[in-house]
Amino acid sequence: MKKSIIERIYFDNESLSEHISLSEKYKKMSDESYKFYKQLIDILDDDQRKIFERLDNSEMGLCAEGEYINFKEGLKVGLLLAMECLI
Repeated sequence: MKKSIIERIYFDNESLSEHISLSEKYKKMSDESYKFYKQLIDILDDDQRKIFERLDNSEMGLCAEGEYINFKEGLKVGLLLAMECLI
């Protein structure tokens, strides 16, 4: 299936993400989240760990899909704004 130009920009352009700087707040929250993840993983038995890891992967997929939707909509709005400014 052929990707749309928006999908190509979002998914195929690695150099795009190289220019995105993470904020200190994001880094702090990420570190804290990982700390809690490790604490929880260490106290779960094997069956619970598998369920939790499936939940975690599902949540990450959900977040990624949300980011993609926001990217698409933001790009559309940005292009419409640019067109309106040129008229």
